Amino acid sequence: MDRSANDQSNSTPVGGDADETPRPTGPVVISVCVSCKSADGLNAGAPMLEAIRAALGDTADVGVRPVQCLSVCKRPTTVAVSSADGYSFVFGDLLPETAVAAVAAFAEAYRQSPYGLVPWRQRAEVLRKGMVTRLPPLGWSPDDGRAPT
Repeated sequence: MDRSANDQSNSTPVGGDADETPRPTGPVVISVCVSCKSADGLNAGAPMLEAIRAALGDTADVGVRPVQCLSVCKRPTTVAVSSADGYSFVFGDLLPETAVAAVAAFAEAYRQSPYGLVPWRQRAEVLRKGMVTRLPPLGWSPDDGRAPT
């Protein structure tokens, strides 16, 4: 689970203070699988993409893009949130009517969190239940798994 006591999302880096905590630079990217099909075979991804775009409006800090497949076909609709130097999150089982506001709020929290690692308790229930995976940033330390300082 990603809510362990050792989760670094609640800690301050060694040798630094909270103001020095690395936050994702550049835009946050929300990738929406437009290949996702609902149980009745209808496209579920395109409505999610449009709903997220409408909710976020035109912002330079968050980009929304369609992707052809996130390979989580058994859990439509699937959305990924990532940045160039932050964690990547993939969520499934999302519906526009229940998840759009949660995804928008998550993107904002992501921008403000160290490495984009939004604490589990700060995530909406629909995203907690829909969590598929989180991947660490490429710059993560391979030696001990701790955040680079």
